[in-house]
Amino acid sequence: MSLAISQCVYSQIQRYSLRRQKPRGLEEQVAIFVATRIFDVGLTAAAAVAAAAAGANAMGVPLTSDMLRHAAIGGAIKAAAMAIAGLIMLAPQNTPLIVLMTLLGTSIGSNALAVVAVANRIFGTDQAPNQLIIAAVVASIPLSFCFVYYYGAFRVPITFTSIAFDVLGAYTFVRMAENLGHPICPPRPALVAGAVFGAVFSGAITLLGCCVIGKSRTIPISDFSGNGHASGSALTTCCGNRVHVNVQSTEYARGQGVVGSRNTFTNGTIYNSAHGIGVFWDPGSVHGGLTFNTHSTRDCTTSTGTSNMTRIVMA
Repeated sequence: MSLAISQCVYSQIQRYSLRRQKPRGLEEQVAIFVATRIFDVGLTAAAAVAAAAAGANAMGVPLTSDMLRHAAIGGAIKAAAMAIAGLIMLAPQNTPLIVLMTLLGTSIGSNALAVVAVANRIFGTDQAPNQLIIAAVVASIPLSFCFVYYYGAFRVPITFTSIAFDVLGAYTFVRMAENLGHPICPPRPALVAGAVFGAVFSGAITLLGCCVIGKSRTIPISDFSGNGHASGSALTTCCGNRVHVNVQSTEYARGQGVVGSRNTFTNGTIYNSAHGIGVFWDPGSVHGGLTFNTHSTRDCTTSTGTSNMTRIVMA
């Protein structure tokens, strides 16, 4: 799972509960982290299988069960390496382990590990060609970038803009391997496989963003203070672009010679318009990125109030 998605998951649903209006405990955060990473491993494996099928079709060779099995294993290992590195990084570590987990959590480390695992299955244990490992490291450079478009007040990530980097990474891998004397396939099947992988992965991540990160929420409002209280709810639509507010508040007037209260009823809709574009590098446990965001809000709520005050004046 890319850094951009991980950041959204952490800030929107893992670290803080919008429904309960309070931070989540460590156990709950770990559970959400594990669940989203299992989804990521399954998604990456499925995208790799789809890419293998598309590449074989473009190359004109029969698709075999071994091809699909190798693709699934490679995709799962790549995603699992990042997930394990991210999970270990949640706890305090010594410097050597941090360096190792940082490398494993980047595209360079996870891609090289996946290529070694798949090559060992094809060529035999400890027989992974050095040319393929070097090609995987070089191909990790374009794969380390991730362009993300953010939509809505909940900053729902849409990653279709990253398909071009998946295509470029696949092309770089086969060309680099060929230049090093270990050809894999012609460029066209690699381009097709990269495009299919990116489309499947980006489509599923966008659905995750809309259905989980940007899902509609009812946020309870409850505030008690010494001078009054407020209660009600705020219903957010998908992606947080509209917030329907219904709140009742009571303020007590207490002072010398003054007794009473004021009731205020607020309802209506707040319209949000939010857009952004982000560029991230080294997806995984290494943090780096540059984002540009715009956000505007139009408040269309109305408030009506009633009051009951008594002033006592001493003659």
